[in-house]
Amino acid sequence: MQTEQQVQWSEHPDHPVPDHILEGAKRGTLSDEFTSLHVSLSVRRLPSGHATHFHAHLGDSLLRVYEKAAEALQEKLLPPLPTLPLDLLLFHARDGEWRPPVTSLEAPLWEALAEGMSRHLGIEYRLIVRINAKWGVATSERMTPRELLAEFGFDPAQFSLYKHDSSEPLPPDVPLHLHRGEHFEAQKDGRYGGTASPSIIVRGLQRIEDDIEQMTRAGESARLVSEGTQQYAEVMILIPSPPWSKTTALILIAVPGNYPMGGLDAFYVDPAITLGGAIHRAQASGPLLGKMWNLISWHYSANRPWNPHADDLQSHVAHCKGFFLARGVVSQ
Repeated sequence: MQTEQQVQWSEHPDHPVPDHILEGAKRGTLSDEFTSLHVSLSVRRLPSGHATHFHAHLGDSLLRVYEKAAEALQEKLLPPLPTLPLDLLLFHARDGEWRPPVTSLEAPLWEALAEGMSRHLGIEYRLIVRINAKWGVATSERMTPRELLAEFGFDPAQFSLYKHDSSEPLPPDVPLHLHRGEHFEAQKDGRYGGTASPSIIVRGLQRIEDDIEQMTRAGESARLVSEGTQQYAEVMILIPSPPWSKTTALILIAVPGNYPMGGLDAFYVDPAITLGGAIHRAQASGPLLGKMWNLISWHYSANRPWNPHADDLQSHVAHCKGFFLARGVVSQ
């Protein structure tokens, strides 16, 4: 049962947390009576938004508290869970500055309050966009596709940028009007031309399990399956319908034992996925993983083969999706 004193301080973000709660928090022990206590906090959109009040439990993790704060502001944090937010999560310190919490986002609210965090929070929403399964912060809403690719670690000499549901590459040097949460795809088709950049992030040391984890953390439906000693990446992708018979396609990608030095190539698709009752480039294959699949011969061009230091599962999935969007691979 909450006392009148508890109700008074808990309902006003400016009121200090009682000493007996702070003392218990500093010892690392707080009873269920207090961890379940609802307290009032305020949040504002930085840099100049108005304060909005909301409630959280003292036992809520800081991440959950900021999620509730974002709900109060009616704009979700990005990227979505389980990836940690790229938005700036701050609180208003006694010196008037906005500072990040000193505790981790997994820590409970009571621990952060015991460490000196106030109950006045702020969220600085950033221009967060996604390319394939990778989320990142764009430095300008008027970046060109070539600049955006390079900033996300894709070599514009190898990759072209597409709207996620488009078959036409975006003009490489025409500034975009980027919007928060926008989704693009980078396909390795070399349509932009140019020379390779030495500043691009180097891949080649990751395991297929790392790639699967990155995709699932970005909200993609991906898992690693096997038949005997052969591993496959099973991924659900969105495809345009019409003209295809369904809006989603389950694809299967064989993973070489020496991945990523051994590259990904082609893919299998559920035979139920057809275009006008048929599917071109398909070769019927035997049963895999207890069901039938069609093998799609969709390869990289000869002068832009798989590169273990630039390519990974997410870029190959974008390459596979290009088949359904009629994004041809251009040889130069």
